[in-house]
Amino acid sequence: MGLANDLFVLGGGPVKALLAVLLAFATATVFLPQAWPLQAFQIGAYLLLAACIFIKPRVSFDWICLPILCIPLWGLLQLATNTTASTAETRAAVLRWGALAAVFLVSRIPAKHQTADRVFLESFTWFALAMAVLCLTQLFSSNGRVLWFFDSGHNEIFGTFQNRNNYAQFVELALPIALWSALYSRRRAVYYALAAGVLYASVIAVASRTGALICTLELVAILLIGLMRLLQQRDSGSPSRRAMAMLAIVPVFAVIFTLVAGWQQVWARFQEHDPFTTRREFLAAAVDMTEQRPLIGFGLGTFPEVYQRYAVRDFPFYANHVHNDWAEFAAEGGIPFLLLILVPFVFAVPAAIRHPWALGLIGVMLHACVDFPFPRPAVSGWMFALLGMLYVQKSDDHGLGGTLDC
Repeated sequence: MGLANDLFVLGGGPVKALLAVLLAFATATVFLPQAWPLQAFQIGAYLLLAACIFIKPRVSFDWICLPILCIPLWGLLQLATNTTASTAETRAAVLRWGALAAVFLVSRIPAKHQTADRVFLESFTWFALAMAVLCLTQLFSSNGRVLWFFDSGHNEIFGTFQNRNNYAQFVELALPIALWSALYSRRRAVYYALAAGVLYASVIAVASRTGALICTLELVAILLIGLMRLLQQRDSGSPSRRAMAMLAIVPVFAVIFTLVAGWQQVWARFQEHDPFTTRREFLAAAVDMTEQRPLIGFGLGTFPEVYQRYAVRDFPFYANHVHNDWAEFAAEGGIPFLLLILVPFVFAVPAAIRHPWALGLIGVMLHACVDFPFPRPAVSGWMFALLGMLYVQKSDDHGLGGTLDC
């Protein structure tokens, strides 16, 4: 017990390391159809939170924790009042949301001199780079087999993701970290620039239209913010030549790797006549569901169960999600549940702009308007971890967002 206390006194480093391992596990096993990977992730998240509370209480609580904690409690309210269309699905959703809330709280453990947070972000970047390399190599050689061995049931596989958009959302979170590190890392700027180029090229190669747009916007936004800060430093007489060089090198690497990986497929998908087919009908059904139960919803996780009652058109496939998470939240939990999730992310936007390594949170929020990142812990787990770290940093105008000395 004494050793455990000493580890936690050091500022949360071991806890952040275990959290990174847990999230990497959730990402590496996302392709498996069995229930045990998700259950293992949830158990791990709850155990980490319990350790933080009972071994050495270090979790930082403030007002933003309240809506996060109320997200799984809303599902318990639906179960207690018997207002859910599927008790089993809502129970499963409560466990999943509870695990994400645990990730958020664990990520808020103060890190001594921010070292643990920097190591977490650095680890996430290199893990994402490994996933990007795996994705690019598998696209051209695996015939839909994960690690060239496990049959995914699909013609294509994107790293360990079976869905190109979920893979793009994962990269959208990591790309700003790599880009910002390329500008401000003191020792490994070129390596981060290379990583950013590979990450960007992989999203173009998987042909996610929204992912390509958002990653391009992230690239432009990081370069513009970096340029503005460098101009401010020049006015004060201390511009960084290394950062100025990286402003030119980063887009060059992105273009080169994109040309190598291939951009033709995503360009062909942009030429499709109606890219919102099926999404439009699913959204209309979700809006109808919200109008029917605007206060309590039909139950967390129950959209597939209820959808057929409100379907405006028949499709020869299973409607697992709305392809608009915000509309799905309103349909399943009502407007109050939508606000519980929306408030923490919307209030984080100014801090994400001030700390550009977190701009991926804004990108995924936008992507959630046309797809479903939140139901995938391989994406949403990283989201809630970065969100928790951002709220710890938001009171510091420099912090990780200012230096990121990786």
